[in-house]
Amino acid sequence: MPEIRLVLGDCTEYSKVVLGAASSKLSFTLEANISSLSDQVSEVQLEFKGDFNPMMAMMVKKPLTTFIETLTENMSKL
Repeated sequence: MPEIRLVLGDCTEYSKVVLGAASSKLSFTLEANISSLSDQVSEVQLEFKGDFNPMMAMMVKKPLTTFIETLTENMSKL
């Protein structure tokens, strides 16, 4: 599996961050919607949007799932 570079896309301070693939070979975005619950606590919803052919989707499903799980586990460190 090749390394995928992410580029920062649309951002709204304290509420939204969009990351996208730097290469057009894998077209996708990862959007983080942030909601403040209190001064010290926020809730983040990650939304992945990708356009893959069936063969590519099968190849990237496990690595992407692992990446998103790792990201959610380490979200408090960001």
